[in-house]
Amino acid sequence: MQEPAQAGELIGSIYEAGMDGSRWPAFMDKLRSALNAGFGNLWLLDKTRWSFNNDDSGDVCAFSGLDAATVGVYKDEYAKLNVWLPNALDLPEGALTVSSALYPDHRLKGTEFYDVFLRPNDLFYAVGSSVAQRGTTDVRLSFVRAERAGRYSTGELRLLQDLMPHLRNAVVLHRELYRSRALAASAMQALELLPVGVILLTPSGRVAHANRRAHDLCARSAGLRLDGAGGFRATAAAAHSDLERLVRDAIRTATGKGLGHGGSLRLRGPGGRLQVLVTPLGTFQAFGDDPMAAIFCSDPDAAIGHLSQSLESMYGMTPAEALLAEALVSGKSLQEYAESRSVTMNTVRTQLKSAMAKAGARRQADLVRIVLTGPAVFRRPD
Repeated sequence: MQEPAQAGELIGSIYEAGMDGSRWPAFMDKLRSALNAGFGNLWLLDKTRWSFNNDDSGDVCAFSGLDAATVGVYKDEYAKLNVWLPNALDLPEGALTVSSALYPDHRLKGTEFYDVFLRPNDLFYAVGSSVAQRGTTDVRLSFVRAERAGRYSTGELRLLQDLMPHLRNAVVLHRELYRSRALAASAMQALELLPVGVILLTPSGRVAHANRRAHDLCARSAGLRLDGAGGFRATAAAAHSDLERLVRDAIRTATGKGLGHGGSLRLRGPGGRLQVLVTPLGTFQAFGDDPMAAIFCSDPDAAIGHLSQSLESMYGMTPAEALLAEALVSGKSLQEYAESRSVTMNTVRTQLKSAMAKAGARRQADLVRIVLTGPAVFRRPD
């Protein structure tokens, strides 16, 4: 019998798999070889349901030693015949067990499970463990080898036991990364639904992501240029200096080094005007750990659309207050809005004060920020 591989190499493979789910099969190949096993299985147990496929569920599932067709047949037809499983259902997390402790070896050859699955695949002795438990689900690890290979040795069992805490860590890491990546992907898709342009900025002030609307608005106005390599620049030199200052202040606030809340600018380019609002984000988990600030872009000469309807239903604004809030989000000034609606500035200021109170904002910039980062911009009119 070959000696087990050194734990250090296997531990390295475990964490590589935790970071990159496509590497779980490679790890299973290494560990199966170290244990002289014919079949290795990393699978999900949920009551009477088994999962073997490494799909988009976020669970860790991989196998080694048998082809996918054979494993598929086992999953669909033979798993319910497994005589070892009933006595292993309550296995504590991190614990190991061997097949002889779950079902007598001398009776195994008289079972249908042996006839239809173990014997055709030259398998007999098994070792299994509970890697990580969460609610009703349990990630299980098991290896089965030929009868001629003998029972698993003390050294082999010790190797597996030494790997258990690392396997659990890697499974948790795998799940967290899957969750974060899925959340980030969903968030990025959501950005594309926004009627405003959104540019996410890293702590160094580089562009982490810009949605399609941001690219369209920047290209149309030419007031703000995105260079495709993470850089951005306002067309007018003086405006770019102001924009850089707002970005620096927003990032300082997001990283706990300042109190600035960003601000807004009206940029002009050969193609028209562009309203931008710079705001701190903090560590916005939906987009990963990088984005610290955002630049919201809008066309002050074009209405967003039906945002006012959402503002009425979500914040209890009157139609007039909602129209004003929508106009501010689209980049119009109070004076421009008053002139477009043929109302006095006193009326507009009264509406603004009421709209801010209903949205929980203390300043005009806060009202715009709350609307832009809230659910109203995603909602479509009924």
